[in-house]
Order: sequence, then structure tokens, then C-alpha cells
Amino acid sequence: MADLIGELRAYYRDFLAGDPQQLERFYRDDLLFRDPLHELQGIPAVRRYFVGMRDGLARCEFEFDDACIGQGSACLPWRMHFAHRALNGGRVMTLRGSSLLKFEGLIYYHEDFYDLGAMVYERVPLLGALVRGVKKRLQNPGAGELSHSADAVAEER
Repeated sequence: MADLIGELRAYYRDFLAGDPQQLERFYRDDLLFRDPLHELQGIPAVRRYFVGMRDGLARCEFEFDDACIGQGSACLPWRMHFAHRALNGGRVMTLRGSSLLKFEGLIYYHEDFYDLGAMVYERVPLLGALVRGVKKRLQNPGAGELSHSADAVAEER
């Protein structure tokens, strides 16, 4: 199975260069794909999602750490370096995450775990400041009540 994981890593290394028509190389037809925003069943649905994701991306590359491969499953930690015209002024951002993969010959289950707030919510004007303010208050309990988070948001601007 290390070969399968190696091929998958090579595919995602430069996501924009990967051909969505090649997903059958690693995934079974009955694939269940999940991430914090989606649950998709089958390769055609995942292919449409991947094609749609590319819209607006100027860069999307994955850097992988060592995979933990067991019998029938693997955990693959990664860092995604991406630039999207609608986020962060189009500048490159890095997001840490991991993928849980289950396989029998090919992968039939793929679930991505990452902080959606760090990817999107914190990058949107006003909303980002509010999310960062709430996070700051939660990281420092006793520094004030959440009702004062509007003050923290105003200070961050």
C-alpha cells in the first residue's frame, strides 16, 4: 500500500497540475470523500468538486510529512500552500491538515481534517477580526468576558 500512498502524494503535490480524470488510479468508484464542508459519494462527484475548486486558485501544492500506514488505513499529514484570488489578497497561505484514508486495493474512504476558520473565516474582513478576537479570549480565560470581544476586534484593526 505504500505504492498507492506514494502515487496519491505525487498527484496532490501540485494539485493544479493533477488531472481529475486520473482519480481512478487511487480511488474506488464507491469512494466516500469528506472534508469540513463536503461529503461526496463516488468519483464523478469528487471530480466535479476538484474541478470547481480550481476556479480562483493561482497555486495549490501539498507538502507531506511521514504517513502512518496500517493495515487497510493510513493517516497522511500535510501542509497545503495555496493562493486564491478571493482570500488574503491573493497572497500565498499555508494550511496544516491531515487525511484519513481507508483502502482495500484502492482508497474507498478519504476524509480531510483542517481548520476551516484558519483557511477561510479568519481571512474575511470583519468576520476574520471577530473570529481572531474570540479565539484570543478563549485562549486567555479570565482576561475578560466574551461580551468584550467587540473591544478586542476593534483593537486588532
